[in-house]
Amino acid sequence: MAFFRPKSDPPHATPLNPMGFLRLFIGGRYIWIMSGLFLMLIIGPLVGRFELVSSHIYIGDLVIGLLLLAAVRAFIANRIHFIVCLCLGAVAIIVGVSGRFLPGEAHSTIVTIALVLDTLLLTYLILLICADIFSTREVDVDTICGSISVYLLISGVFASIYTILVTLDPAAFDIPGPPTDPDFSLGPDRLMAYFSLITITTVGYGDITPQSELARSLSNLEALIGQVFLTVLVARLVGRHLSGVGTRTSHPVEQSGL
Repeated sequence: MAFFRPKSDPPHATPLNPMGFLRLFIGGRYIWIMSGLFLMLIIGPLVGRFELVSSHIYIGDLVIGLLLLAAVRAFIANRIHFIVCLCLGAVAIIVGVSGRFLPGEAHSTIVTIALVLDTLLLTYLILLICADIFSTREVDVDTICGSISVYLLISGVFASIYTILVTLDPAAFDIPGPPTDPDFSLGPDRLMAYFSLITITTVGYGDITPQSELARSLSNLEALIGQVFLTVLVARLVGRHLSGVGTRTSHPVEQSGL
């Protein structure tokens, strides 16, 4: 009888696949960069300064190395992008590590050069990923990972710039009770990474405040870029998604001759 007809699955239902995330993590281009950035900005400030068996190699160095590998892996198909990312990252790591063995002012100069190279690498990644996610015709999980990566890369760029500024002008920021243990690991200073992240998200706890005019201008610029990027990105991704849905739903109608 019709009353006892078994329920059928919705026409567009797709079964859950537990291996889908694993395949995305292995085959995705940007999920590795996103993971490396999370490690640099969130895990790095916690444990990055710890040295590995008195070898002048720190946990933060490994995090930066993983981020470099993720960037190289994402653009390995393009020879030019691959070489640029590899050269910028490798030179930044070599310069940063060599600066640990130099005294005083020479150390500060070498660290500043390494941070400039870090900034160039992160900016180059931003341009590459933005060119991809804003030109793609279909929004998928990897596109979303790339969008998150750009947002975190912007924070990383400003964290490096703030670190350069503090290195050149220690009075640029008011930092109450700075940590007594120094951070010799590669990449931006952990306090500047924290300040950059709360600035781009417009949280602004107020515990670290910019004092110089340049520091204030950079903080304003980061907050504006973060909000404009999110606004444009959401509009772009939603528009692309709706366009893709409309295209897929129009195909059956065309095939039926209506």
